[in-house]
Amino acid sequence: MKHDTLNPFYKLFLRLFDRRGFKYDGILNLYKINLDEANSLLCSKSADFWETHGQEMALSLFHEAAESVPAYKDFLRKNNIKHTEIKTIDDFKNVPFTDKENYIKAYSSEELSWDGKVEENTIFSVSSGSSGTPYFWPRGDNLEIETSLIHALILKEFFDAGSTPTLVVISFSMGIYIAGIITLDSILHTSQMGLPISIIAPGVELNDVLRAIKELGPKYNQIVLAGYPPFVKDIIDAGEKRGISWENQKIKFLFATENFSEAFRDYILSKTNATSAESTSINIYGSADSGILGHETPLSVAIRRAASEDKDTASELWGDETFTPTFVQYHPIFKFFEEQEGELLFTARGGVPLVRYNVHDAGKIIPFDEVMKISSLASDQSVQKQPKWTFPFLAVFGKSDFTISFYGLKIYPENIKEGLENEEVVPFATGKFVMQQKSKSNQDQYWEITVELREGVKESALARKIVSDYIVAALRKRNLEYNRLYDAIGERAIPSIRFAAKGDEKYFNVKSIKQRWTKKT
Repeated sequence: MKHDTLNPFYKLFLRLFDRRGFKYDGILNLYKINLDEANSLLCSKSADFWETHGQEMALSLFHEAAESVPAYKDFLRKNNIKHTEIKTIDDFKNVPFTDKENYIKAYSSEELSWDGKVEENTIFSVSSGSSGTPYFWPRGDNLEIETSLIHALILKEFFDAGSTPTLVVISFSMGIYIAGIITLDSILHTSQMGLPISIIAPGVELNDVLRAIKELGPKYNQIVLAGYPPFVKDIIDAGEKRGISWENQKIKFLFATENFSEAFRDYILSKTNATSAESTSINIYGSADSGILGHETPLSVAIRRAASEDKDTASELWGDETFTPTFVQYHPIFKFFEEQEGELLFTARGGVPLVRYNVHDAGKIIPFDEVMKISSLASDQSVQKQPKWTFPFLAVFGKSDFTISFYGLKIYPENIKEGLENEEVVPFATGKFVMQQKSKSNQDQYWEITVELREGVKESALARKIVSDYIVAALRKRNLEYNRLYDAIGERAIPSIRFAAKGDEKYFNVKSIKQRWTKKT
């Protein structure tokens, strides 16, 4: 496939994301991009255009990885796949998927990298595995450019940061985890592209965040507060108590890492002078392994809000009227998505290129034209007035691997099991449990663990304290991200413990050998 036969917009990105020969001039090329022209191209292309070029990207990356990534070459050999025989997207969809167990853990970081050279990557981020053992993900320059461009478009086109002086306050955790550093890096590049943006990155230090907003905020026309949804709420609530008049600030919100309800969005926006949810809050769906996977747009927010008020629309969109998933659009030439047995697979470049990679998120791909044909949405004025990028949509229902998300981090069943296996707990608890993320009426996030009692054992305050203490001790020992969160927010990180009788059918299915460790809110 020759680059010069493709649309100029696609050629631009292929040139920028060619992994060879751009290490020192790739960022400079980013600064040459005219964001107005880029947005015009985004708006002018049809849904079929993005689908076609997404498929071409996936096939091209597959063949390149098959030849140049030692681990993937070996993976295909072990699965009796000859990459030269994979010629169409239908052929591609028959290639076995990769995931953390069968691919990432099976090979060294050198083998997983382009040409076996992990040292050619510029930065690493950490994700915690089910045992709490961190995995160091190398992130190449191409992913940095891709993420920077997406942030630039969000800030300029959705938040009007191209024409008004803007202070971005980054309250994601900084350090070895991906969200804080990649947001800082991307928005720094956005500022260097010519947008009137200044940045401060206090991380999850609440006092530092509030001080920055109080002292620096009045110097700017608007503030963009970037952070984990529940921590952003902490900031808003604490700021209100400390005399910050949010309604006098023009403030917008860049969320990431987890789902939230439209009631949560309404609560946050009600504390400010926001007039439109669609143009003041955007949620990013991402992962440590590949950065931004998708993100809300004003269009997707308007659709989600309409569906949250209409059960028929919700059922027609994502097949479930009782739960509102994360609902985003994605850039097919950056991330190619597939749906297999209810889970989402993606193909994407990066320091570790990932082909048909399964992060075990339950979800659904919904083509752009299919969404826009839904009758209730076609007549909804809040939907129709939004600018339209014709990218496909993702409805993301959450982890299918039994984790829950709390304050932007993953809570794994294995950590809870360890706490319940302590000799002080065993006499009154069977070891079975169900954990669930919840919100109070004031939209404060908390998490709850329902623990199964042994036959004949009655619940007590002492038993509840013992269970809580040992679960928290196991989490702090095994889950590095939880330990850091506990240090930051203290008792609010502690789960609410409740007990259920042995065999309670609401939580523990005695007819099944498999325990359901999590429950959807």
